Amino acid sequence: MPRILIGTFFQETNDFHPNDTVYEDFGILRGREMLAKPGSREEPNGPGDPGDQGGLGGVVGGAVDTLTARDDVDIVPTYSAAMGAGGTITQACFERTATELLDAIERHRAGADGVYLNLHGAMASETEKDPEGYVLREVRRIVGPHVPVVASFDMHGTITRRMLSHMDGCAILHTYPHIDWYETGARAAGVLLRILDGARPVIASVYTPTMVRGDELKTATGVHGTFIRYLERLEERDDVLAGGIMLGHPPTDCPEQGSRVVVITDGNRDLAAREALYIGQSFWNMRSHMQCVLHGVEEGIRIAAKAKGTVVFADAADATSSGAPGTSNTILKGFLESDYRGSVLFPIRDDPAVVRAMEAGVGQTITVPLGGTRDPRFTPVEVTAAVEVLGRRDDVPIAVLKCRNITIFVAASGPLLCDRWMYPAFGQDPKRFDVVVKKLPHTPDEWYDDWAERTITIDSPGAASPNIPSLGHRHVTRPIYPLDPDMTFTPEVEVYE
Repeated sequence: MPRILIGTFFQETNDFHPNDTVYEDFGILRGREMLAKPGSREEPNGPGDPGDQGGLGGVVGGAVDTLTARDDVDIVPTYSAAMGAGGTITQACFERTATELLDAIERHRAGADGVYLNLHGAMASETEKDPEGYVLREVRRIVGPHVPVVASFDMHGTITRRMLSHMDGCAILHTYPHIDWYETGARAAGVLLRILDGARPVIASVYTPTMVRGDELKTATGVHGTFIRYLERLEERDDVLAGGIMLGHPPTDCPEQGSRVVVITDGNRDLAAREALYIGQSFWNMRSHMQCVLHGVEEGIRIAAKAKGTVVFADAADATSSGAPGTSNTILKGFLESDYRGSVLFPIRDDPAVVRAMEAGVGQTITVPLGGTRDPRFTPVEVTAAVEVLGRRDDVPIAVLKCRNITIFVAASGPLLCDRWMYPAFGQDPKRFDVVVKKLPHTPDEWYDDWAERTITIDSPGAASPNIPSLGHRHVTRPIYPLDPDMTFTPEVEVYE
């Protein structure tokens, strides 16, 4: 009976977030705790909560279900350290979580026939800029060269050469916005089972020095979707184990930042290399199309004033799903200083403002500074507003304030701002507003795009700005597009067997 070890090491790092990630920010699960099913909840458009990623939900659930569908497989859960998106991981936190994971792998390595790891691909600590590569190398050292190691990844990350050197296969999210967590875990487990059944994995990879953001990355409508559909057709072949594209994650400031195509075949080196190079060259050729179309705040307000339906403002620069704090007030200031009279729904994280509203109570009028509580690049703006609704969601305090024509949804948690379903729970229907601000780059179409007149991305400052040159990278290897827009590059294939 094959004995499969499973583990999780998962966080989407934003190195431009002003607050570091510490050990207490992670959800830690040990052993059988990883097989507990999470409570039912709407899945946000982001990396999910620790229960979704580390426990028996989402990607891990897909892997476990695929493995347990075979009667002859014994699953051994080891350790999970998981969270969504956040700031740079302190070195102490990285060393503690990595050591705990590797110690758990070491304790269970005897008789192990395979290892499945749920990784992100965009982790970075203060010193170690390739945590997943470090973990894969050490897992390989522990289990030896003949035990297959397979990982699953978010597409918003970087697969480094160290990762490729120490794993036998992988599966990468195909969809953006992300809706295939479960399927990705299932595909990763399927690759591991194929290897255990005798497949001889050949990994061909093509790196391109590109940092990309914008609507063309949406799987359903963008150019990136055409590459994914091509890869999915390849995956239908019996001699292809998996294919995917790591888009990179511009807010992670690491040396091997960029995009990478991966094609994994069963012993067919020529096919893997040919297809990876074809897609990699095509990806490089389309690099300028995969940048974000940006609108200034004032321009966005002018567009909204002429619109007949709801206009959605994407505050991607402060997207909590991309590791930003959620405390930007730039768009709020723009509306307060304008003569716009349409109704506006604006979300923000501001813990002190929620406390002040709770102290005052529903029906009272308060004057509070809003914005910048966790990001000093924003100066608070003083707002006088009526407290309309108070409550909690997932034990997070929430206050709904009304300032003139602006309904301000204030939460004491950044990740909660990913949840579109928080609004109706507090009496707010986004469809009834003329402008809805979302602290997300993109969402599933049914959240907004299916009914809004249009969605525009606002060019505002922030830790996750899609205006990539404004972020201030220090560690990425240059030249890289779009920091070096006139650079030349010839994609090449790297093969790992």
